[in-house]
Amino acid sequence: MSQETKHITKHSGWMPYVPVVGLAIPLAVAIAMNLKLYWAMATGSVVAAGSAWVYTPGASSPESGAAGGEASSGPALSRIYGYALKGVSRIANVVILVLLVNAMTAVWFSSGTIQSMVYYGLSVMHPGQVLVAGLIISTLVSMMLGSSVGTAATVGVAVLGIAKALGMPLAPVAGAIMSGAVFGDRVSFLSPIFHLAVDFTGSDRGKATKRILATGVAAWLVALVAYLVMGYSLGSGAAGEGFAVRDMYLDLLSQSAKIGLWALVPPALVMLMAAGKVPVRLCLIAGLLSGALVAVFYQGQGILSVLSSAISGYHTEEAVGELSRLLRSGGIAGTRDMVLLLGFAGVYTGITELSGMMEEAINPLVRGLKSRVGFLMTAMGVSVFSAAFASNQAMSVILPARLLEGKRKETGTSPEDFAGALADSGMAAAAVIPWNVMAALCAQILQMSPLTYAPYSFFLSALPVAGAVYAVYTEEKPFSGRLARTRSTSRSDEVTGDRS
Repeated sequence: MSQETKHITKHSGWMPYVPVVGLAIPLAVAIAMNLKLYWAMATGSVVAAGSAWVYTPGASSPESGAAGGEASSGPALSRIYGYALKGVSRIANVVILVLLVNAMTAVWFSSGTIQSMVYYGLSVMHPGQVLVAGLIISTLVSMMLGSSVGTAATVGVAVLGIAKALGMPLAPVAGAIMSGAVFGDRVSFLSPIFHLAVDFTGSDRGKATKRILATGVAAWLVALVAYLVMGYSLGSGAAGEGFAVRDMYLDLLSQSAKIGLWALVPPALVMLMAAGKVPVRLCLIAGLLSGALVAVFYQGQGILSVLSSAISGYHTEEAVGELSRLLRSGGIAGTRDMVLLLGFAGVYTGITELSGMMEEAINPLVRGLKSRVGFLMTAMGVSVFSAAFASNQAMSVILPARLLEGKRKETGTSPEDFAGALADSGMAAAAVIPWNVMAALCAQILQMSPLTYAPYSFFLSALPVAGAVYAVYTEEKPFSGRLARTRSTSRSDEVTGDRS
């Protein structure tokens, strides 16, 4: 039971489940009616607050605090407000990172940085091996962008265009693109979802990176072999037509911005600072400012134009056809829905966790978990369920991280292994669940249903298998076992925003 609530009321048998139903119904309605998910999360937060008012000691009856015991400290509403505020404080760091990443990405369009990355990536691509090239290029771009959607919207569109000209089946190509895109989404220093997993599990950022890469690289190599075999079986096709389409994209990109090594200075600077263990926020700010300088002094953009891109998003009226799909970014304004969703999610999880309702509701489901392996398998399942249930990639981290934290400590599982389990499951599965926001956006960009490219997303198929093998094989290895049991008992559940 939470430290904040040592006693429960007569409603404790069923009251903890009210917030679950109060979130599930609005989510179902929002998905069915295509409404913004933050409305559902806001409704769930209101239901959670009302439930906590009844559930927590002293909240429903004035007599309960009359004896002057612990339960009577502070008015009920003030206490619930404190729960909500603490929940929001946990996601504040991630919200700041989301704002910085979106502003930086828009500025990188103004500086020609993203155009240059895509240009150089396509330049070395041989149309005769589109699947392998699509995997490798999308992996590199996603590592530099930290976004699956951004990768699909840039290099993904171009690679599909080349595949279409070659007469290749597009589903395997889209699967290769999404495999590479999700690789960077899981572990890129610029990925908001990566930082969300690190912060919500209380992991050390460096150790979590190594853990996520361990299974990610293994699954990526499996995917690489599969695409090599499939690529040769499909044949090279009309390579001449593929070169013509590639050259068309290169020409369009060179017209949209000045292509050159100077445009690559911002991502290079960010990567160097990250390697030097500079705090994440400072790295992103440096990337934002250096991108603005390149945009002004190299691309000849006006300062106000660059500022407008950072705030309102980047788009160019000169871009037509396929290029208009490549050259677009939402800026800070484009983060509204995500920020609101994260904010209300913080309120909801703060209230349900600190009031003790979350632990009371989840206990019957996880009471039998005694081993680290069992916990990690359960965490993966809950993460996938959350990605499907809440239709949002962020919730594949937020819900299991808050629901299972107590059991994590009890089983002696390290925070880094917990973060890795989430990255191996729901964070990646969000790309192929048709009603998940992430999958829907990628499907719209690639003009293909997630169910069509899912069977060919070999990285996504191999990832949970790699996660399960890792869980069993490393039962007493560095990121788990005895070290975790020693360390986890002393870790608090606070979000490590000060480390960022």
